Amino acid sequence: MAFIKKEEKRGLSLPGLIDIIFLLLIFCLGTLTTSESRVEEEGGSEGEADLNLPETSIKRTYDVDEVLQTLLLQVDLTDPNDRSSPKRIMILWPSLEDSLTIEEAKNNAMRDSLFAVFPPNLLSLSDRDFSRTPPCTLIHWGLETYKNDYFREPKSSNTIEIRAVRDTEFRIINFILEQCSVYGDTIPRFTLRTMSRQ
Repeated sequence: MAFIKKEEKRGLSLPGLIDIIFLLLIFCLGTLTTSESRVEEEGGSEGEADLNLPETSIKRTYDVDEVLQTLLLQVDLTDPNDRSSPKRIMILWPSLEDSLTIEEAKNNAMRDSLFAVFPPNLLSLSDRDFSRTPPCTLIHWGLETYKNDYFREPKSSNTIEIRAVRDTEFRIINFILEQCSVYGDTIPRFTLRTMSRQ
């Protein structure tokens, strides 16, 4: 006579599961007590641990937008309090050795005379006369010099930044873009930001 063997369902039995949970509880309590006593032996007060964290040698920290990372052509007002004052262009150079803020680069541009004021009648000038004004000559020189020094070959990371106050004439922005387009893929991208305040 053949016996039919019934298969039993295998799984965790309740008594075995209770034993495992009990052992884990004992282990956690033992570890917690050891950790607390070690902190007290080292002289720390309750809840405090003396950690030797790494320190930085940088004295100042800046927001990413404050640090100059590429050539910046900034169009702003000669008198920030007078919205009708003539606009000027400033060529702001980044520093490859150290982080240079935009404010520090502006001071350098003022010191090195890397700025020029647009004429009040810039919209009535012919294209030829406009391109010969001191600000346009400065823009051309700044882009050419920066390209020759840092953008020797086409790369997608080659970027020029333009910051302009509100109500900047499109003719100024268009001239900068035309100058960038002369270099083709050597300057493939630009970032344009509008400054709400000085």
